[in-house]
Amino acid sequence: MELWAITDRSRREVMEFLARQWGSDVMVSGGRSIRLTGLDGFAAVEDGTVTGAVTFLVEGEECEVVSLDSVNENRGTGSALLSAAVSAAKGKGCHMVYLYTTNDNARAMRFYQKRGFDMAAFFRGAVERARKIKPEILLTGEDGIPIRHEIRFERLL
Repeated sequence: MELWAITDRSRREVMEFLARQWGSDVMVSGGRSIRLTGLDGFAAVEDGTVTGAVTFLVEGEECEVVSLDSVNENRGTGSALLSAAVSAAKGKGCHMVYLYTTNDNARAMRFYQKRGFDMAAFFRGAVERARKIKPEILLTGEDGIPIRHEIRFERLL
């Protein structure tokens, strides 16, 4: 596996991958709509094919990981992508990296906590509001759990 910074040359292929994974190039997190197309990030590439990607948005001294996805779980791809994003955030002068996940995603909660992120806030009904912006957000997630709320995780740098 190789990690590539998302550049103008690779952006189209990475955005196609993300649209397949998320249903569009728009993410709704923290109550706002964010288009992935213009964000910084990294792609995991195997045999010329994108198998994972992370996108992030730096605002002042904080960095939001907007999306993180890997088709090859438990092989270190997500960890490598997240580590690259955290390193990039440090390089841009950020003092904190944060992200949102949903109430159904217990695997993500474990994943982020193992990598130094701490649960910082709970937003009841956030996903129900997000569906007004992005109706394709699924109603149920892992193990048939209704997707309703967002949890914010933070990591101080």
